[in-house]
Amino acid sequence: MKRLLLLISILTLVLLPIGCVNTEGMIRNTIEDALEDLASTYTIKVCSNTTGLNFSGEYVVVNAAYDPETWVVYNSNSIPVEGQVPQEYTVHDVISVGGMFQKQSVNGTLEVEIWKDGDLIDSSETADPWGAVFVMTIGEE
Repeated sequence: MKRLLLLISILTLVLLPIGCVNTEGMIRNTIEDALEDLASTYTIKVCSNTTGLNFSGEYVVVNAAYDPETWVVYNSNSIPVEGQVPQEYTVHDVISVGGMFQKQSVNGTLEVEIWKDGDLIDSSETADPWGAVFVMTIGEE
């Protein structure tokens, strides 16, 4: 019995490092599948009760990918925008999005919404002169 246990231990030490079990590939596939399930398409809608209301702002998109050293590496990209309402910005295959937008006038109401798959995820509005709003997808269900 002791010889059998010794033989099994030796075989385990020899066979695992030479690739009998591809644990790195299994981990990579599991992480990539999970990240793919998290990735979505989001639409940011900048609107107002005042057609042509000027605004400026910036939205940030967050992506994630498999990394063999840290398992997951996150990166973000910031996109500055400005214009007149209404405007829409659609981003694909990202895990999160958020933004800050500011009215460029005293009058009117600025509203910003984030949509995912036909569902409103977050929204915020301001009627303050030169007011700003912040929206994000963190904590969505």
